[in-house]
Amino acid sequence: MKPTTLLTLLATATAGTSAAATRPLPLAPTRPRDAAAQHPHRLLHTLTPAAPSTANFRVLAAATESTKGGAVLTLPNSKLSTIHATLRVPEAKIPTAGPTANNPVGVYAASFWVGADAVVTGACAGGGALRAGVDIFYDGTLGGVQRPFVWYQGPGQGSETGFAGFEVAAGDLVRFKLEVGSEEGGEVVVVAENFGGNVTCVKDNGAVPVSSVRQVLPASVGGKTLCRGEAAWVVEDFPLEGLPDFPVALANFTSVAFGAGVTLEDGSERDLAGAEVLDVRLEAQGGRLTSCEVVDGKKVKCARVVGDS
Repeated sequence: MKPTTLLTLLATATAGTSAAATRPLPLAPTRPRDAAAQHPHRLLHTLTPAAPSTANFRVLAAATESTKGGAVLTLPNSKLSTIHATLRVPEAKIPTAGPTANNPVGVYAASFWVGADAVVTGACAGGGALRAGVDIFYDGTLGGVQRPFVWYQGPGQGSETGFAGFEVAAGDLVRFKLEVGSEEGGEVVVVAENFGGNVTCVKDNGAVPVSSVRQVLPASVGGKTLCRGEAAWVVEDFPLEGLPDFPVALANFTSVAFGAGVTLEDGSERDLAGAEVLDVRLEAQGGRLTSCEVVDGKKVKCARVVGDS
């Protein structure tokens, strides 16, 4: 299969769509847009189900494949209080190697997020998840790099919501903080801050964000409640909204580093020692697509690669 044909399938195929399509086209909206989400594309931010469904049975072709890279810290004997992640928003680029490389009219994307109880399906008896992050896009039919989309998703929410009035650009340093509260509390909080492109570290010279937003959410919705036992810092390749059969062609983002940490319910801080490291692996796109590691117990770094070499 030619690389251009494969990329067309990954980015635009639906059941009954011909593989002879010549180029990816902008997607029509599949549901009303919120105030912060005037984007030509949206990613389908569904949590991985315990068993395949008819809507996503083709997302992963084998049990060894994964749409997620990054690190997951499980704390079965402790309760989380806050989780934070600081990262510089990568620029979405065209991959230069592998089956999805060098298609100038292709659609490419990647998602970077921090979450509580959002990775290990079934590990949390409460069934809830909280996460927030930023998606990046490249669309060759629309001139290349598109505006990043910043979002959150709370317990019981089936899809993401864009932060109203909060925007970021490639190169901006952003911080996400999840305040997951206590078992007695009825709310959780998501904070997103943008420090701009000229700040190297949020602790430098008392750096002040150029913009910030705080979203308060119910801790339990429809019986879905956080267990507060798992923190994650993730790079993910989601499907495009409305096209659930395939993860979108993963953008080339060179590398990303999450400044990461957690605070426990007793007020103590916890590093990432013992965290499980994950990599995105999708055979249709060339196999292993990220090379992730935990550095000094304080950072999660993921480089964009193709294959195991």
